[in-house]
Amino acid sequence: MVRTHTFRLGKYYIDQESNTIYGLCDIPDKYEKLRMVILGGRDFKSLVSTLHEAMHAEGVCDSKLHGEVDSAETIARFLWRLGYRRLDDPES
Repeated sequence: MVRTHTFRLGKYYIDQESNTIYGLCDIPDKYEKLRMVILGGRDFKSLVSTLHEAMHAEGVCDSKLHGEVDSAETIARFLWRLGYRRLDDPES
């Protein structure tokens, strides 16, 4: 399982939760140690959570992620149709 990843906005420490929270991504100017929380698992909702929070960490504006159309969900649906799935289950 990936524990850290460096995005455009900085190095994030990544935690995976099981359905307690949909996702979370710290804002760089408010936190010294950046944290990202994504859903664990192999389902479509987990893929959307991962892409959504990664896009936040890349600096994608909120209007693209929290508007009428969620760009992360649109991209996740495309990847899901192409067959992209997580190989391992991080909760096991």
